[in-house]
Amino acid sequence: MISMQIIIRLDDIAPGMDFAKFHRMRELLEKYNIKPIIGVVPECRDENLCIGSEQDGVYFWQMVHKLKSAGWIVAQHGTYHVYETENSGLLGINPFSEFAGLPYEVQFKRLKEGKDILERRGIFTDIFMAPGHTYDDNTVRALKELGFNAITDGLYDKPYVYKDILCVPCRLQDAGKTKGFDTLCFHTNLMEEEDFKDLENFIENNRESIITFDAKELEKIAIPWSKAVAKKEAKALKARKRKDTIAHSKKLAWYLSYTNHNSSKIKWLKRVMYLPLLLTNKYKEQ
Repeated sequence: MISMQIIIRLDDIAPGMDFAKFHRMRELLEKYNIKPIIGVVPECRDENLCIGSEQDGVYFWQMVHKLKSAGWIVAQHGTYHVYETENSGLLGINPFSEFAGLPYEVQFKRLKEGKDILERRGIFTDIFMAPGHTYDDNTVRALKELGFNAITDGLYDKPYVYKDILCVPCRLQDAGKTKGFDTLCFHTNLMEEEDFKDLENFIENNRESIITFDAKELEKIAIPWSKAVAKKEAKALKARKRKDTIAHSKKLAWYLSYTNHNSSKIKWLKRVMYLPLLLTNKYKEQ
C-alpha cells in the first residue's frame, strides 16, 4: 500500500515566462511520465512574470493546448496575477492577494473575465489556482457560481470539501520532507539546476507515489470541512511561520544546527544546555 500521494503543480504559466526553464521541467516530467497540474494566467499583467521574449503569445497558447492534449491538467491561475490587497484570505499564508478582501461582485467579474479569456482560447477548466495561495469566502462563492469545482490549495493532510468546492492540499513542503497527501508547488522561473536535480532525485525515489490531479478520484477520498480541519490548518500555518522565522534568522539557524543530533534525547539536552547562548549574543556560527 502506498503511504504517500503527491501531485506536481507548476505555477505562473504565462507567455512571458522563462521557456528554457519550463522546458527543462517539461522534459524531466515527461521522462517519468508525470502529468502535472499547471496554473495558466489568463491575462498576465505581473511584470515579474514577464521575463521571456514572446509578445503575442501564439506559441504559448499552442503549447498549452498540446500539453492539455497530452494529459496535463490546466487550472486558471487568477486573472491578471497582480496583487491588489494585503488580505491573507482563508489560509493566512501570504499578506497579499488578487482576490481576498475584495467585494463579491468585483471578484466575480474578475474571475469571469479570466474564465472567458481562457475559453476564447479553447481552454476549459473547472479548477482554480489562487495567486499567492490567497482567496476568501467571496472567492469560493464566485468560483462555485461560475462552475468551478476544485481549488488546488489547502493546508490539511488530505483533500476536503469546503462550501461545495473540493480543496486539494498544497502544504508548501519541500520535496523529500512531505508525507501523506500533498501537492508539491514549483515556480519554474525561479528554479536553478540544483533544484531540477533535487526534484529528479525525489521522483526516482518516489515515482509510485506521484499521481495526476483527478477531481473525481480525489472527491472519493475527500472529507467534509470541519472545525477539526480548520484547527489543523491553523497549526500547519504556525509551523510554516516558525520555519520562515528560522530561515531568516542566522542565530536560530545556527542554534538548531549546532544542537542537532540523531538521538532525540541528546538533541534536547544540547538545546537546553546551549539555550543561554541563543538568548544572548554570545553565540558563534560554526
